[in-house]
Amino acid sequence: MNKRKIQDWRLEIGDWKRFFLLSAICYLLSAVFTGCGVDYQFKSAEKLKESGKFIEAVRKYEKIIEKNPESPRVPEAVFNIAKIYHQDIENFHEARKNYRRVVNDHSDTVWAKSSKEAMLELADYFPLVKFAKWIEVDSDTSGKYMTAKNEIIGVSDDIFEMTRNLYARGNLISSFRKYYKKTKDGFYETNKDGKIISTVMLLPVDANKEWSVGNVKYAIVSKIEEVTVAAGTFSNCVKIKKQLIGTPSWCYEYFAPEVGKILTTQSSGSAEKRITELKEFHIPVE
Repeated sequence: MNKRKIQDWRLEIGDWKRFFLLSAICYLLSAVFTGCGVDYQFKSAEKLKESGKFIEAVRKYEKIIEKNPESPRVPEAVFNIAKIYHQDIENFHEARKNYRRVVNDHSDTVWAKSSKEAMLELADYFPLVKFAKWIEVDSDTSGKYMTAKNEIIGVSDDIFEMTRNLYARGNLISSFRKYYKKTKDGFYETNKDGKIISTVMLLPVDANKEWSVGNVKYAIVSKIEEVTVAAGTFSNCVKIKKQLIGTPSWCYEYFAPEVGKILTTQSSGSAEKRITELKEFHIPVE
């Protein structure tokens, strides 16, 4: 091998060494900006939250997600956004939306499990959404004898207007309107002007919570019921006892999360007789 060839060969070896060195440097820089960089950004978001700058913290987490879509910490970032809306800002609509985002997009992560648990705390047992529809039927004949069609047709000043049409053997026998509103303390039936008529459910939902409306007493018996009706099977349902004070019998109302009332029964002891149940429903996505 002549000196020229040896020199070319050494130059070629040197080029490869430089190539591998530059590759290693690029790899390390990539690790810094996509790994340690994400960790650093998380710490920045956490500091914003700790200082009470909740909206800024949410924006920081959203930026982390936007800049690092493949990072394994993305599900955690979405969960943290939901948690800030839930516990700090108390915007429960945005909290539910982001918890669902974790469950739907990152179902195989621990954050999906945590989101499902958190969603139970925020479960909407009486979803007031414009154009929501529910069809109830009598349990004995599955609607051949009685059917009730309910639909939210409008909302004004946080008061939701619902039409309720009652049918007997397929014939319309009654049609009227009801009004409801929701606050952080509960779900209420109101008059047209928003004056509370009765309490549908107090929040937060806790077993053994009691309240009265006139001479009717209400009590939350359970919030882990599994119930099957014509519309399907529903888990983590709330069971509310409703009794006219001084009478020997009572009724139970069952509410499914994100659906509403699905079953009404009557009882005077341990046994329950089904009266009405949900057959169909449609809750528009907000």
